[in-house]
Amino acid sequence: MNFPRPLATPLCLAAAVSLAACGGGGGSGASNPPVATPPPPAATTTSITAIGTITGFGSVFVNGKKYEIAPATVVAVEDGVRTGDDSDLRMGMKVRISADDDDGVRTATRIDYDDDVEGPIDSISPSSDDPTIGTFVVLGQVIEVDSATTFDDDVGNNDGSPGIDIRDLEPGMIVEVSGYPTNDGFLATRVDHELDDDRDDDDFELEGFVEAVADDLSSVTVSGIEFLVTSNTELDDIVIGPDLVGTYVDIEAEFVGGEYVATEIDREDELYEDDDDRDDDVEIEGILQSVDTASTPNSFTINGTTIETVDASSLEPLLGAFVEVEGGFNDDGLFVIDEVDREIEENVETEDNVASIDTDNGRFTTRLGLEIAPTGASRVEDDAADDDRLTPGEFLSRLQVGDRIDAEGFDDGSGDVVWTRVEREDSFMDNDDSDCSLEGPVESISGDASNFSFVIQGVTVTTGRMDDDDFEIEDDYVGRATFFEALDVGSIVEADSFDGDEFCMSGMLDAEELELDDPDDGFDD
Repeated sequence: MNFPRPLATPLCLAAAVSLAACGGGGGSGASNPPVATPPPPAATTTSITAIGTITGFGSVFVNGKKYEIAPATVVAVEDGVRTGDDSDLRMGMKVRISADDDDGVRTATRIDYDDDVEGPIDSISPSSDDPTIGTFVVLGQVIEVDSATTFDDDVGNNDGSPGIDIRDLEPGMIVEVSGYPTNDGFLATRVDHELDDDRDDDDFELEGFVEAVADDLSSVTVSGIEFLVTSNTELDDIVIGPDLVGTYVDIEAEFVGGEYVATEIDREDELYEDDDDRDDDVEIEGILQSVDTASTPNSFTINGTTIETVDASSLEPLLGAFVEVEGGFNDDGLFVIDEVDREIEENVETEDNVASIDTDNGRFTTRLGLEIAPTGASRVEDDAADDDRLTPGEFLSRLQVGDRIDAEGFDDGSGDVVWTRVEREDSFMDNDDSDCSLEGPVESISGDASNFSFVIQGVTVTTGRMDDDDFEIEDDYVGRATFFEALDVGSIVEADSFDGDEFCMSGMLDAEELELDDPDDGFDD
C-alpha cells in the first residue's frame, strides 16, 4: 500500500527595499527604486481517477491517499446519492473516485460504490491455520477472506469468540461483498449482512465476465451462473449477442422458480464515465488478472477492466499479484504506465493490552512497549461499538488502559512500523486475556540451542521456560535444537507468551510457543 506523502508548501521570497538618505540641512531624500517581487508559482490542478479501498476517515482515505469532501462532492452508494455528505461510506468499500489535485490537496468530485456480489452463502471453509479467515461461496464465487477484510456489525457475533470474522457467517445468510476479482471469485475487502427488512426481490448481484450467450439470446452466463434475459431486463449500453462474450458486466437478478432472472445488466469494464476522463491521471488498485505483450497494442486486465497500453512488459512478473498501477493516456488513447507498486505484505502483528495512551501525540503503548500510532491510512476498528467510520483520533479517544488490541503492519525498512490495521477487541476482562503475542522479522539472536533468545521490534523473546514440543516450523513441531538451527536474522517468527503480566513486559516476552514461517510469505494470515 502507498501512504500519504507530505504536502509541499510553496516558499515566497519578499524582496527588500533599501532607502538611502542624503545628508545636509534641508536636503531632499532619495531612494532606490523598488525591486519587483516575482509572482508565486502558478497552482497546478490535475484531474485524477482512482479505484481502491477505503482505509480511513476524517475526509476519506483511498489507496492510502486523502480525499477531501467538498459541499459539491457527489457520493453515490448503490442507489443512494448524496451531495457533500460521505456518511454512507464505510471502511473496506472498494470505490471509484474522481478528484482534483490542487498542489497535493485532493478534493473528490464524485465517489461511487456498488457491491460486487450479493446473495446467499452456500458454504463456508475457515482456514485450518487461522479459523478467523478462509473462504465462502456465494453465487458460485469463491470469496476469500483475509486479515484485512472488514465485517459489518450486522453480521453478528454468532460463535461467541471476540470480534466478527468468517466464523460468524452462516450458510443461507444473505451477504453483500465488496472486493477485487480473482481467478475463482473475489478477495473480499468488506462483507455486509443483508437483513430481511432491507431486501428487495432482485437482491442478487454478480460482477464478472460473460462466458456465453444462448443462441436464442434468452440467457447469458456470467462466471458460471446462467441468468435468463427477458423483455423486462433493463440493458445499460449493451446489446445481448455473441459479441458480449468476454465483457465484464454487473448483473442484478431475482430468483424465480429455481432460476436467476436478470432485472438489469450493466457494462462494468470501462474506466471512464466519459471521454473527458481520458485526460485524468489514473491510479487503480487490484489484482492483476492478465497481461498481453504479444499483441499490439499491449494490454492488461485489472478489476475486470482491460486497458490497452504502450508497453505492458513491466507487469508480466506481477501477474496474479495485488498491485497499484499509476499512469495516464497519450494522444492515441493508449495507457502509459508511470509507476507500478506491488502490495507490501504485512510482516508485523501484535496482540496485547494497552499500557498507556498519548492522545496528544496520536499513539498508544502496549505492555510489550510497542508504540502504535494509527493514521488515516490505517484501518481502525472498534469491536466494542457499532461504528466502522472512526478517525484515528476518535479511535484513540475510546481506548482505555487494559483494552485488548490487535494490530498489523509492515516494517518500512528503517525499523519503524507502518500500521495498516489497528483493532480494539472486546474487553480483555470479559475474555480473560492476559497473554500477548508478537510476530515479525528477527533482528538479532543470542545464546545457543539449549537456551536462546531473539529480538523482534526491540522486544526480547526468551525461550527458557518452553517445552521441547512447543517449537514449530511451518505447522510441524520440530523441537528446540531444530528450531534454533533454522532460526536466522530476518526469519518471520510468531511468539505467544504465557498468561500473566509478568510474561508481557516492556521490552520482554516470555514465550510459551514459537512458530517460524517462510519470510517470503509475510506473516501467517
